[in-house]
Amino acid sequence: MRIVVKAGDVLDELVDVLICTANPLLAMSGGVNGAILARGGQEIQAELRSSFKTGGRGFVTPGSVVRTGPGPLSVKHVLHAVGVDMSYNSSIDLVATLLKSALMEASRLGARTVATPAIATGYGPLTMSDFAEACNQALGLTYLGLEELRIVLRAQDDADLVAKAIQPG
Repeated sequence: MRIVVKAGDVLDELVDVLICTANPLLAMSGGVNGAILARGGQEIQAELRSSFKTGGRGFVTPGSVVRTGPGPLSVKHVLHAVGVDMSYNSSIDLVATLLKSALMEASRLGARTVATPAIATGYGPLTMSDFAEACNQALGLTYLGLEELRIVLRAQDDADLVAKAIQPG
């Protein structure tokens, strides 16, 4: 799988699957999810809320990946990756496990291209170096069918740091 690290807006990527940061309440209140909602993603928020009806509780556990449709985005699926707990705590290991789960789900969905922002670095406590370490752990596996992972960060400095820190698989 080819890894591309770049600066930009992850919502503008033309990929099969977008991995999107999420909180345990699946509330699209900020970060990438808030940006999706601002672009007209109300149907995605409704789909996320309906997932609680089948789950029987009002939150999901950290490490969960919840799939929705694309809403207003030019992707086939959105994978909402819960990389923080209710107090917005996280860890490198949690994000690595989460990335593995999301990439396996993207593979299962038949995706060839996937984009992700940095998980747990905005409202969460991780640094970009921590996120890069989580990527290194997750990228040690093979994900059948996936041809390209785009890691899209807001700032060029962050993209340069993560690109330099990611070890070739």
